[in-house]
Amino acid sequence: MTGKVANGVHSGDLRYFLMAVPSDASVIGAADGDTVTKQVVAAWYGNGAQVLKQLDALHFQAGATRRYQTGDGKYHVMVRMLRFSTADSAKAWAGGDKPAAAWKAFAVPGYPDEKAYDIAMDPALGEARLRAVGFRGDVFFEVDVFGEPPVDHAVLIDRVRKQIARLDTGS
Repeated sequence: MTGKVANGVHSGDLRYFLMAVPSDASVIGAADGDTVTKQVVAAWYGNGAQVLKQLDALHFQAGATRRYQTGDGKYHVMVRMLRFSTADSAKAWAGGDKPAAAWKAFAVPGYPDEKAYDIAMDPALGEARLRAVGFRGDVFFEVDVFGEPPVDHAVLIDRVRKQIARLDTGS
């Protein structure tokens, strides 16, 4: 699996740009991550038909995702990425990502364009969640960290920084 980035344009297998899994973590699913279609992406949202139209309008190219559990077993991390035909399309997708009313926003230091949220515990899941979204060039990314409350913001911020570095440099 290979990929490269030049001037914010990512080419090759999008899974190549998923941040590295820590050596002590346990991957859930495929070690290299999974590719996802626009139909899978649409299924992540409640309004799938509208999402499909938006993905087509923004010229969705590819998607990838990977999940892992941290070595200490405290957190479950999920990364999702969507590649579009242009940086403007990735930016538009990120701009359309709206938080639920109860989500509490917080900053990712050094990255003012990224959005991060503290999401209260879901009694049905028994976990709280931190979520960050942003874009680098033609790729939108989402990083989620699930765990028992309170989920440490530093864990999410570290993962976001690693994902951004991977997207910026390809290494």
